Formats: sequence, C-alpha cells, structure tokens
Amino acid sequence: MLKERLVGTWQLIAVEGRLPDGSRNHPYGKNPLGMLIYDSHGNMAVQLMNRNRPSFTSADLKGSTGQEAKEALDGAAVYFGSYETDEQTARVCHHIQGSVFPNWIGTVQRRRATLEGNRLVLSTGPLLMGGTESEIVLEWQRVAPSEVT
Repeated sequence: MLKERLVGTWQLIAVEGRLPDGSRNHPYGKNPLGMLIYDSHGNMAVQLMNRNRPSFTSADLKGSTGQEAKEALDGAAVYFGSYETDEQTARVCHHIQGSVFPNWIGTVQRRRATLEGNRLVLSTGPLLMGGTESEIVLEWQRVAPSEVT
C-alpha cells in the first residue's frame, strides 16, 4: 500500500522545474535543503529551501529588511497538514492547513508518487512560479531521523 510505504522521514535530494518549452531549472538551487515527514496517522509536513539563502543583517527574528524577507520567502516552501493516498492513480494528496504561501491554506495539492526502494519522486501538476507554469519534480531519499543533514 502506498500510504504505508510513505510513512517516515525523507531528505530532499533534488528539485527540478520542467517548463512547457522543454527547458529545465532548479527553483531552489542545484543543492536544495529539505525534509518531508509522513506519519502513520495521516499527518505530513514539508520544508524545502535554497541551501544558499543569504543571512539577514540582523539577529532579530522580526528585524529583516523587506528585501531580505522577500528573498527568504522566495527561496523556501514550507507547509503542513494531512494527507491521503489514491492507490489507483499513485497520487498523494496534501490537505494544507498551514503554509508560508498563504494562498495554499485550505487547498489540496496533488502529487504523483513514484517509490523505488528508499527513493521517492513527487511530481506536481502545472504550478505558477515566477510568472511561468512548470511541473516541479522533487526527489527524496528515506532516512532515519538521526541521519538528516
């Protein structure tokens, strides 16, 4: 069953944007950082970001400049909620309860899931990013909690 196979902690390996013209990009850099957690009760959380985001000039958690805040937000995707799987279509549906992108709160984000051993590939439908629609393909590696880097 897909749901049972998803349960665990996953470390992000790669994120690739596939644009309509056939070109590809790396919306979170070529060496992104991220973690995805699915639990057996149907809860999930994901954090992914560009590993090379610049630090803020201030140590104050609420003291960033407008430009610093924009760059930090543009370089990350974070959300949590519940999930369900569709065995027939090999899809996982994320029911988003909280997100740094407020437009996603209360939505369902569907991902095509491919599992091979300890590798998980999640693919989106078309997403608008930076004014261009693209399919986002995220590759994850299963890890034990103590192995997350």
